[in-house]
Amino acid sequence: MPSVVDPCVGQPIRLFLVGEALAPFQQVLAKSTEIEVIGTARNGKDALDFLSQKNPQVICTQLEMPILDGLDLTREVMSTNPRAILVLSRLDQPEDREKTYQLFEAGALDMFPLPDSESLHAFSECGPAFINKIKILSGVVVLRKRQILPRMTMKPYDCMTGEPKPAFPGMVVIGASTGGPQALKEILSHLPVGFPVPIVCVQHMSQGFLQGLVDWLALDCALPITFAETGERPVGGTVYFPPEGRHVKFDADGQFLVVDGPKVDDHLPSVTVAFQSAAYRFRRHTIGVLLTGMGQDGVDGMGAIAKQGGLTIAQNEQTCVVFGMPQRAIEMKAASHILPLQDIASMLISAVAQFDTCSVADVPQFSFT
Repeated sequence: MPSVVDPCVGQPIRLFLVGEALAPFQQVLAKSTEIEVIGTARNGKDALDFLSQKNPQVICTQLEMPILDGLDLTREVMSTNPRAILVLSRLDQPEDREKTYQLFEAGALDMFPLPDSESLHAFSECGPAFINKIKILSGVVVLRKRQILPRMTMKPYDCMTGEPKPAFPGMVVIGASTGGPQALKEILSHLPVGFPVPIVCVQHMSQGFLQGLVDWLALDCALPITFAETGERPVGGTVYFPPEGRHVKFDADGQFLVVDGPKVDDHLPSVTVAFQSAAYRFRRHTIGVLLTGMGQDGVDGMGAIAKQGGLTIAQNEQTCVVFGMPQRAIEMKAASHILPLQDIASMLISAVAQFDTCSVADVPQFSFT
């Protein structure tokens, strides 16, 4: 299970670059005092030979490489000498998009788009965003095997059983950033057919990777996953994502409003925008879940849900890749529940089962086994 520690104060981040297409980034990084490129390799095979001698905090690898590509390199590194891995791709081919999400299964922590142009100017333009990604991942310590923790058992609502409940306005809104794809998969894959409430997910992603994320999540999710559209009424038991580069809100009738910027909390789409809009429309029948990620997006939105009497859940530190967003929500006292990742789906099932009878804050008691 990945966890976060403070990087060595005053020491540059040790970075290893893999792939010929990343050479321009080396020139960009040469101007940074925060990052030291301790080695480079042309492909995954050469990288494995060097990694036994190097000790990088972060590995940045190109996806498309001869001999041993970024996917196979990630699998090998995570099975022998785990490191925080950032994968870069232009997503030129449909099969590349599929591979990017096999990378999450293999243990890569994040994705970043390679510029369309190979010019130094193009790489310099995306340099600040690239450096920020590296800085975030530099504090992540990745362990080889994920710790298996007991799941929460519930009483009296162990699952969705009995006659379907009448339609009732309500909404689950989930926000995540770094480490979010794996966290979303853990939650969504444990929600049953018949889940009565719509779910909106806002995941911070680099441009071009969202469709692949949706496709990957759908493989293990019993609920349909789609994109929100303006004027569409959310349907219970459906998972929605805002389109890339758009905020998602709700109008007075509970229909989707998909809108352009500006950025909020430095993000588009923003978790706070979705949380606040859901809070004002669905009030106490809103559940906000804030998952792993750096920064503060979603914190003010979670506060808005709490003020309306909704249920607010923050992922706990032990199961976060990056504890930043949940930690800030907890510090602001906006989170009514702090749960390990593997228990969040159970809490959602229990809470929405009571939407037509009580406030979602009045959830049943849980016990651990």
